[in-house]
Amino acid sequence: MVRSQYDVIVVGGGIAGCFAAATAAAEGIDVVQLERKPREEGGFIACGDAIKSPRNPRNYPGPIDMDAIADDEAVLVDNNIEQIEWWDEQLDVRKVLPYEEGSNVVDRYEFGQRLLEQAADRGVEQHYDTVVHEVTQNDRVTGVKAIRDGEPVTYECDVLIDAAGAQSILQDMIDFEGLDTPTEPTFEVPHYTHFGSAYREIIETEEPVEYHNAIVGKPLEEMGYIWYFPRTPTVINVGLGFQMNKEPIPLTDRLRRDVENRPEFRGATVAEKFDRKDKLGSSIALRRPLDSMVAPGYLAAGGAAGTTHPITGKGIRGAAYSGYSAGRAAVQAIEDGDVSEDGLWEHNRWLYREHGEAAKLASWDAYNVAASSIDVNVLRAVTALLPETELQEIVGTSTKVDGLKSKALVGTGVLRNLVTEYRKGTFETLDVSRGELYEAILGVRKTRNYVSEYERQYEAYPADRSSFERWRSERNRIDRAFYDDLGLPPSDYKY
Repeated sequence: MVRSQYDVIVVGGGIAGCFAAATAAAEGIDVVQLERKPREEGGFIACGDAIKSPRNPRNYPGPIDMDAIADDEAVLVDNNIEQIEWWDEQLDVRKVLPYEEGSNVVDRYEFGQRLLEQAADRGVEQHYDTVVHEVTQNDRVTGVKAIRDGEPVTYECDVLIDAAGAQSILQDMIDFEGLDTPTEPTFEVPHYTHFGSAYREIIETEEPVEYHNAIVGKPLEEMGYIWYFPRTPTVINVGLGFQMNKEPIPLTDRLRRDVENRPEFRGATVAEKFDRKDKLGSSIALRRPLDSMVAPGYLAAGGAAGTTHPITGKGIRGAAYSGYSAGRAAVQAIEDGDVSEDGLWEHNRWLYREHGEAAKLASWDAYNVAASSIDVNVLRAVTALLPETELQEIVGTSTKVDGLKSKALVGTGVLRNLVTEYRKGTFETLDVSRGELYEAILGVRKTRNYVSEYERQYEAYPADRSSFERWRSERNRIDRAFYDDLGLPPSDYKY
C-alpha cells in the first residue's frame, strides 16, 4: 500500500474544493486534491449554472482568477440575466424579481475544468480516479484511505478539508465522538431530510425563448420547483428539485411532462457535448450552514458544510467563500502548530462573523422551515400574494427590507393583493380558504421577525470555541420558540 504525506488533503474537485486547495497552496502549503472522477470529467456536476458577477471581487475571494474565467467565452455563456421570474401558470401569476447587480449563466463543465486548472497552477497536486473509502483518526482526523487507479493508497495530513458535497461520505466515516474535544463535539452530521434531490437536462430549442434574459421558476406539487435557465436564447438548462422531507417525485418523468407541455420546447432535443449527454442528477443541502464546520484535524466546506441557499439551492458563491475560508484556516492552524478544534475555529468565525455569508444563509433558513410547515397549495397562494420586493429579499436578489415603514408597506401590499386576487377568483382551483390564507400571511409576518432574531444571534457567533455551547443553547431556544409559534409538533422539528 502506497503512503503519502501532505500538509492538507482536500477531498472533492468542485468549487469549494478548488477554492480551498488553491488558497492553501498559494501560501506554500503542501496540498493534494482527491477527485473520484477521471480528469476529463472533473468539476462536472448537475447545477442550475447561475452565478453572480464573477468580475466583482466581493463575490469571489482568494487566488482563483475569476476575471480570466469571465473572459473565457466557453465558460461564461450568458451574461444577460437581469431577473428571476416566478410563474404559477395554474393561478396565472407571474412575479418578476430584478437582480440588483445582475447575474450570469456558466457552462458548469467548462467552469469546473478551469477551476481545476487554476488550482493546479497554484501548486495543488491533483489525484483523479481516487475514491476515498475510510477516514483515519486518533484524537484528530489524520488522513484517508483510498483506491487510486485501482490500487490502495493511504494519505496522511495535518488537516483534512471535506469538500465532498452534500451528504458527504466522509461525515459518515468519521467518529466525531472519538475525537479530542473540550466537551461535546461541536460537529453534527446533518439528517437526510435536510437535503433536496435535483435533476437537469440541457435542451436546444428550434426558436429563441422569450425569457432569454431571465431565470424562471415554477412550483411543483411538493415543495420544490421547476427551473428554466437560458444559456443562450435557444439552449436552455431545464431542471427541477424537491426537498427530501416531502413525498418523492419521479424527477425525470415529471420534468419530461412539463417540457412536453411547453410550446417553445416543441421539437427540442437534448444537447450533447464531448460524447456525453447533458442529463445529470444530484443532491443539494437545503438547510442552514452547520453550527460548526470544524473538528480536530477536519474542516467542512461547500455542500458538506451546508453553504447553499436554503430556499433556492444556489450554491456557487457559498462554495467559493467557504472553500476559501477553509483553505486560509488550514494554513493558519498549520503555521500555529494547532489543528485542534480551537485551532481551526477561524473557519467558523470568519464565515459567520467577519464575512457573514453563513449568517445570512442560516437566517434565511427560517423561510424554508415556515414554508415546509404549510400545505403546498397554501404556500402557492401566499407566494402569489407577497409583493415582489418581499420575494426579492427571500430569494436573495436584493438587499433585505429593513425598517418599520418597509414592513408596513409589505403588509399593505399583501392585503391589497389579497383583495385583488380574490376578486379575480385566482385561488378557486387551489381549494384554499380565506382563513388558511390569513393564518399563513400571519405566519409570514412571524417568520420575518424570527429571521431578524436569527440574524442578531448569528452576528454574535462566538469568536472562539469556549463560548460555543452557550451560544448554541440560545440559538436552540429561538428554534423552539419559532417552532411553537408555527404550531409544529416536536416530530416535525427540522433540527
